[in-house]
Amino acid sequence: MVQTTISGLQSLLKEVPAAFISISPEEAAAPRPGGKWSKLQLLGHLCDSAVNNLSRFIKVQYEPQPLRLALYDQNEWMTAQHHGSATQEEVLALWISLNQAILRVISGLTSEQLRLVFLQESGETVTLQWLIGDYLEHMKHHLGQIFPDASRTI
Repeated sequence: MVQTTISGLQSLLKEVPAAFISISPEEAAAPRPGGKWSKLQLLGHLCDSAVNNLSRFIKVQYEPQPLRLALYDQNEWMTAQHHGSATQEEVLALWISLNQAILRVISGLTSEQLRLVFLQESGETVTLQWLIGDYLEHMKHHLGQIFPDASRTI
């Protein structure tokens, strides 16, 4: 099952860069309707997600089980990172690099490691395999916001 996620992430790493760079800097930086994050900020948010999830994917391999699934304040991260004032190329390069690192980590996981457990704030547990799949779904959700008119799902 994780192979599907790996393949999906590999496809996105091939498709997203050209699509994102084809967006004009003005369009990338413009807030979305309702004052929502710009496309540039959305990709920056996906970088923040990658940083946090990369750490989770690594820590669960050596920390006592179940590992507490620490949440992060996405708005505080957005404010601190200043993604909206970075260049498209800078944010895109960071997104690519972080997701290549995630691919390296998840590609080397064993079946046993994929069953490692996180404890959510709700008290429920989820496996590493589930969290990896959720990471990709979260990414696809936000890529759909960046590329709402894409003729196919990016």
